[in-house]
Amino acid sequence: MDTKNQSGFTLIELMIALAVAAVLLGIGIPSFSGAIKNSQVAADYAELRQALFLARSESVKSTKRITVCPKMAINAEECGANADDWKHGWLVFIDNTRESGETVATIDPEDEIISISAEPRSDANISAWGSDDRTSAGSGLRKFIRYGKTGQAEWTNGSFHICNKDLDPEYSRALIVAPTGDVRPGRPSGSKYPRDVFGNEVCK
Repeated sequence: MDTKNQSGFTLIELMIALAVAAVLLGIGIPSFSGAIKNSQVAADYAELRQALFLARSESVKSTKRITVCPKMAINAEECGANADDWKHGWLVFIDNTRESGETVATIDPEDEIISISAEPRSDANISAWGSDDRTSAGSGLRKFIRYGKTGQAEWTNGSFHICNKDLDPEYSRALIVAPTGDVRPGRPSGSKYPRDVFGNEVCK
């Protein structure tokens, strides 16, 4: 009777192949997860930047004060009272009832909301830092930013920090807001970490 040689994996070869596959998956999955989180931080950065551009543009176009504030909650249409409420998203509104010296923005019946952000995509810590004297020592957490009737920011200068607790700080983002209202990205200088307007490394 004719016999044919049969080839295939031995049990040992199969176990080695599975072990190699497990190692490759262990390396690849965290890397892929990190890439997704980094893209989410980048998306939040882009949306916040767009909101600030909109606020400045509308202030110039309408010659009215425009305020950007964090949302009280994810689906809220009210400004949050806490410095960490930026994690819920933000509102852009025509601020017809500005009160001098206020530390929390409020949306009154005379005001008009012109943009409502979605919930930030990343598990990010978003914070706003403003200063009235252009120094880091004089800066503090801010709960809104307002643009005057000619597009200038009512901060002397400041920055937004966008961090993700699961990512290295080098993947964080900084948005610098100049007194003129211009917005530009914070870039690394002397290290791999982005720096804010005061020269501080972000999210470290």
